[in-house]
Amino acid sequence: MMPTFSERQALAFEFADAVSRMRRCLAVAGMQVDDDDIVYAWSDYSDGLCAQWMALPDADCDLLAILKKHLPPPQAVWQTVVEDAGDGTRDGFVVLPNDLLTRLGWAPGDPLESVTAPAGMVILRRKE
Repeated sequence: MMPTFSERQALAFEFADAVSRMRRCLAVAGMQVDDDDIVYAWSDYSDGLCAQWMALPDADCDLLAILKKHLPPPQAVWQTVVEDAGDGTRDGFVVLPNDLLTRLGWAPGDPLESVTAPAGMVILRRKE
């Protein structure tokens, strides 16, 4: 099962040397990838082998091939709109894209909290 964002942050800390090597390997190939996407890719690879975190291969070319195959598609920002609940209360709801839910490790029914940010943006976070 794919780790949540906070679990990926913990993995990035725990395996900092491995993440650093993966980042360097990607940079040599001309790819600038953030640590979260790197951990996501390696977790996806490891999960596919029914493991929690696989050891890195010795050869950088093998590592790069694995990372390229498992990196998430580049999409740093998801946008949606608040839909009217339609019941006269002026309440609203937001439909979150499935790929975003998968990426965050969220599921229907997870408790969320919202924070209002500048320019009218709202930040959603899962309550831990």
